[in-house]
Order: sequence, then structure tokens, then C-alpha cells
Amino acid sequence: MENKDSQRGAVVELIEVMANQIASYSHHYELYNSLETDLMDSDQFPAEEVEKMQEESSYHYYEMQKLTEQRRRSMRMLKALAVDYNEQFWCLVKHAIATYQFAQEVLATDMYNTDYIQLAAEASQYMYKCVSRLL
Repeated sequence: MENKDSQRGAVVELIEVMANQIASYSHHYELYNSLETDLMDSDQFPAEEVEKMQEESSYHYYEMQKLTEQRRRSMRMLKALAVDYNEQFWCLVKHAIATYQFAQEVLATDMYNTDYIQLAAEASQYMYKCVSRLL
């Protein structure tokens, strides 16, 4: 049963889901990239270590693929909630949500830093403006 009054809440929660999918992807990417960089110099590591690094790298790559698909599915769910969908904002919304998420992470490092507070507020405003234009 659909609750028409909860659509705004669903939009907000989907944005948070996508923000965390993007953040998780970013963390996996950092780990994957670090491992791949180390594997370029694999002759400096014992064979067992290289095998372990390759397994870890594959794991992070697989997680990145899963998170990308999950984020795309979340985006399609957001699209389904649109009253008047504007396709020009599809990719822009994804990047605006990423900016919002990373600004929140910067703010979390120092919740009293006024520059960080301003950055997070501006990122949030921009993201919601883009989402409004999408929907």
C-alpha cells in the first residue's frame, strides 16, 4: 500500500542512501587503488602477500561494482517519484549528492569550523536545488 504523504520522506531517505553508497564506493576505491599501486611493485613482496593483495583488490573492485549498481537502482527509484522528471539533471544530481556527502565528511572532522559548516550548508543547498530540478 502506497502512502502518498510519505513521498517527500522517501526522496530525502533515497538521497541519504545514495550519499552513503557514494561514500562507500569512494572508500573501496581508495583501498583498491592503493592495492593496485602496490601490486605494480609486486616483486618487492613475498608471493603469499601478493596473492593476498590480489584477493583484496578483487574484493574491493567487486564491492565497487555492487555499490555502483545499487546507486543506479536508487537513482531509478528517485526517478520513479518524479512528478515532472527533467533528465538533464540526472547525472548532475549524482554529483551534487557526492559533493554533499563529502562536505558532510569534511564537517565531521571539525564540527565547529565555520568554513566547514558553510561548505556543508552550500553543498546541501545546491544538492536540494538540483534534486528539485530533477523531480
